[in-house]
Amino acid sequence: MSGWKKSGWKPQLFILAAAVFLMQWTGAAWADSKDNKTDALFPLVGGALVEAGEHHWPNAAGDIEKFEAAWKQLQLPSSAAVDQVTAALAAAKKALVEAEAKPDAAYQAISNLAKATETASRSLDTGASDKDGKAAAKTLLPLLQKSMDDVEHKNWSQANLHFKQFVNQWFKIESAIRSDNNQVYSGIETKVSLARIALQAEPPREEEAAAQIAELKKLIDGYISGNMQMSAGNGSGNHSMTELLALLQSAQSEIQNNNAAKAAGHIQAFIALWPSVEGVVQTRSPQMYTQTENQMTEAASDLMSSPPKAGEASAIIAQMQAGLAPFVEQTAYTAVDAGLILLREGVEALLVLTALLAFLHRTGQSAKQSWIWSGAGVGIVLSVVLAVVLTYTLSSVATGSAREMLEGVIGLVSVVLMLTVGAWLHSKSQAKAWNEYIKQQVGSALASGNLWSLFTISLLAILREGAETTIFYIGMAPSIEPLKLIEGIAAALLILIVLGYAIIKGSMRIPIRPFFTCATLFIYYLVVKFLGQSVHALQVSGKLGAHVPGYLPQASWLGMYPTWETFIPQMLVVLFILFQFVRMEWKRRHFGNSAGKLA
Repeated sequence: MSGWKKSGWKPQLFILAAAVFLMQWTGAAWADSKDNKTDALFPLVGGALVEAGEHHWPNAAGDIEKFEAAWKQLQLPSSAAVDQVTAALAAAKKALVEAEAKPDAAYQAISNLAKATETASRSLDTGASDKDGKAAAKTLLPLLQKSMDDVEHKNWSQANLHFKQFVNQWFKIESAIRSDNNQVYSGIETKVSLARIALQAEPPREEEAAAQIAELKKLIDGYISGNMQMSAGNGSGNHSMTELLALLQSAQSEIQNNNAAKAAGHIQAFIALWPSVEGVVQTRSPQMYTQTENQMTEAASDLMSSPPKAGEASAIIAQMQAGLAPFVEQTAYTAVDAGLILLREGVEALLVLTALLAFLHRTGQSAKQSWIWSGAGVGIVLSVVLAVVLTYTLSSVATGSAREMLEGVIGLVSVVLMLTVGAWLHSKSQAKAWNEYIKQQVGSALASGNLWSLFTISLLAILREGAETTIFYIGMAPSIEPLKLIEGIAAALLILIVLGYAIIKGSMRIPIRPFFTCATLFIYYLVVKFLGQSVHALQVSGKLGAHVPGYLPQASWLGMYPTWETFIPQMLVVLFILFQFVRMEWKRRHFGNSAGKLA
């Protein structure tokens, strides 16, 4: 992999290490039997999954390319498990081509490849084949037949007992069936959930229970005999978490309208689509995955009871919404965002240097400008050192589950810093105020004759901008592709070089008010986006809850997520920003305006 793996900031490496350890543990015997030739597969697919989770698609594609080369080198004989890895690999490569437009589908495809690799390792370890999957499926039929007989005789306690035993047996052998035929696996998963719903309803729904168990038995019989017929939509297709959350919200709306039957229909639709997104949740939060698996059947059972337990179902659905909301597609920063940060900070530093040099020139002290240039040079060096130290320190403490929390905390620090910078910029948006600021900074140094003061003023001005830029980029790094970050920085540097030459060597002047106003607006835009992204990261880490009313706006370009925890802070910041503009406009009108340009 490239990009961030070459830098100090890469907390995802710790996640990858954990994933590699887990997968190697589950397939240890297979690795031994193959003289460890297959060990290279696990870090590659694990790395691709981590990169996909962060939307670093070029890195993910690079890992998949290496995985394909390693997979072909093994030259394993054809089997259901091996063929499934080959098919999943092809699907992942295809999905990565459209990853920018369909990130959820690309992530799911790589997750499916990881699952296929793991199940293939088990099948190769035990010598399993499609016959083993079918042999395992045969162990389900006796318990399923008992459940059918119990339902027919309306012996509901025994029906639930035998079906629970069936489910326990299913958990033991599901990997064998999944490795052989993922479509059958998804179909069984869905029908098991629907049968549980009918059996757990109060009173039990006799016709639905009988129909679902019969469908389940038919599916398993067809799989064993090889005469199975399934629709392509069963447990397949590309669906997003946003779609599933919309189904939950529709169920809540129907509950409020006292229509439990339609609400139950929405939950059943959720259950049918769940296999297409469960990999995303299982990878990032196994606890939430298990919780959702239980809650979706419980909510449907409550809605299908007679009378419906609408209150209990609504509470469960609300918990599901809160738990799954953080898994909505994450906001990604663009090269424009990255470039504008450096451009804004760079222009501000350039503005300070130019003002210092111009002040010396106006006061007949041009010979002393070398002290300012020296201070600026040292400030740049110290900024680079600070960036290295901060990124190394943060990467060394970011382990596994702490990664999302760390991203959130860093982002919130950036928000506070940007609010402070924005207020400062706004206060200096008048030429008179800016010139007074420079006069205060330089005047005392010239009056005392202490040239080191000029050096220090220049150094601190550059170091402050460098420190701010470092913190902003650290907060942005987990949600931007390395290539986009590099593109943004390169473009900003090029503009700064041209602009610096035009200002210092030429006769170009910077209009104070437009510059500071535009810079302030950009900073406030980043404040809103960083705030939403940071709170969202804390929600994903489990450190902060999520309440989803269903009517809040969502806008990835602004870091807006449909939860109260993200919406309220962002609105408070917007009110603060409006207050700042109103306050400054009032001061401008009452105390006069000396608009101008930097000399």
